[in-house]
Amino acid sequence: MDNIKIVPEYAKSKKEIWEEKFKHLEQPKREKSFFKKIPLWAYAAGFLILVLLVCNGYTVTLETAKGEHKELKLPDRSIITMNAESKISYKPCKWFFSRIVTLEGEACFDVKRGDRFLVKTGSNRVTVLGTTFNIYARAGLYSVTCMEGRVEVIAENESIVLTSNMQATMRISKFGIKSGMASSDATGWMQGRFVFDETPLQEVIAEVERQFNINVNPKTYPNNLYTGNFFKNQKPEEILEIIGLPFGINFSIE
Repeated sequence: MDNIKIVPEYAKSKKEIWEEKFKHLEQPKREKSFFKKIPLWAYAAGFLILVLLVCNGYTVTLETAKGEHKELKLPDRSIITMNAESKISYKPCKWFFSRIVTLEGEACFDVKRGDRFLVKTGSNRVTVLGTTFNIYARAGLYSVTCMEGRVEVIAENESIVLTSNMQATMRISKFGIKSGMASSDATGWMQGRFVFDETPLQEVIAEVERQFNINVNPKTYPNNLYTGNFFKNQKPEEILEIIGLPFGINFSIE
């Protein structure tokens, strides 16, 4: 018995036997997908960039129709009162970093103190820190009236600083400055009173059409200047009769 030698059937290690007999039973390791290789912080950074891009592009726009006035409260509690047929745009997500408003038409601004407040109208700019002012920006006429504080007006490559009761007017690329303005004349439209001082008749009739949402005949007439006022609680027919009387023009509503 001592001379008997038992030779094992497998003269291989356990590892070799496993790999030979059972290796095929193991689940193959899968390669990580491209997205799983991206670290979590990269997803967070990408999401933040997306949010910033969306916020940067998000714009609030408010418009008024003919015969309509609206009040807009901005995120910093500044207030804009819009005249008829006007348009205001601003970006609320960027407001506390950049107070910028775009205006078409006419509006009165009551600005809370803070960082620079900028109103854009085409290429024209009005810059303030905290004040009350009125801007009229329609075809052929751009006018800024300062009621309180100081505003800087930049138009046609000119810069003018206005203080209380001053008005800057640009008509056909010509700047005019008035002092001692009655603020009630510039903002009378907020109370339904419209004041004109040697204003082209075409602009006066356009304001009547705007406030009452009507169309007036005739369409063309001499380039006369009108001084006077009308009130929103009057009948438009009565207003047109008063305006046309000094010029011998009979206005009618379509």
